[in-house]
Amino acid sequence: MKKSIKIFMAILVALTLAACGNENNKKSSSSETKTTQKSNVSKESKKTEQSSESSSSSSSSSSESSSSEVSSSSQSGPQQAKVTGDNNTQRMAQIAGALKYFLGKDALVPTKAGISSGVVNAYYTGDGNNFTVYYIKDTEGKNFNDPSLKDKVSYITFSKKTYGSEEEAEQAVNYISGESEMGLPKVPLSGNVNATLNSGAGQRYLHWNSGKWSVTIHGTAGKDPVPTGRKVVALLNNAYLPAPESRGAASFTAGSGSGNQKIEWNSGKAVYTIKGSNINSLIELAGSIQK
Repeated sequence: MKKSIKIFMAILVALTLAACGNENNKKSSSSETKTTQKSNVSKESKKTEQSSESSSSSSSSSSESSSSEVSSSSQSGPQQAKVTGDNNTQRMAQIAGALKYFLGKDALVPTKAGISSGVVNAYYTGDGNNFTVYYIKDTEGKNFNDPSLKDKVSYITFSKKTYGSEEEAEQAVNYISGESEMGLPKVPLSGNVNATLNSGAGQRYLHWNSGKWSVTIHGTAGKDPVPTGRKVVALLNNAYLPAPESRGAASFTAGSGSGNQKIEWNSGKAVYTIKGSNINSLIELAGSIQK
């Protein structure tokens, strides 16, 4: 009987120990599982952080690269503007667009070339306040501001000069009032235009006023300025010159090939001037100027 009790007690103890062992194993297994999960979560978190840092670094690098390209482009600036085609109307439109890009959107720009043959090219010097645009008649088209154009002779120049005040700009225009020529003989040029004729020392000057404009034809070495005066009146009937702020002056020399042809007018503190050797070209180009 005592042996039976001892055997029973031994079995009971063994079962208790086994149960405790299983419980400990479960806790250990659970703890290991949690540790493994935490480790995996930590690894995933690090991977996410590394991926985020890598993406951020890549994005920053791309942004810096783009910024560098824009900065480099901005610093150097486009020196030329593409001009295509042999049609001078199209080319002048593109040249006008380039002028507004370089000189400002409010810059005055001619839209007609003033030539009936050849291809018009152009380049400029200066800035929005003081500039000169050189128009060149050529056999082939080139981009606006092409460096090779500076070695060629221009047939027309269009320039702007800014003065310190509006009064100074006004005085810079070679305007002649009709009052200064009272008493001089009159010469009819058209139905409604009569010019005064001033002669002396082999020089003859034909002059008239129209609105804010003063027009003078100079006849040198015995050249008669009247035919040129009538030609100018006819040309001006078909071309409207830019509106001056207070005064404009057109000065022409009778005879073909003369380089002393000039149209100028004031606008605020600025004076605009067109110079060339051909009266037809000057008047056509001046009449096409737009803002």
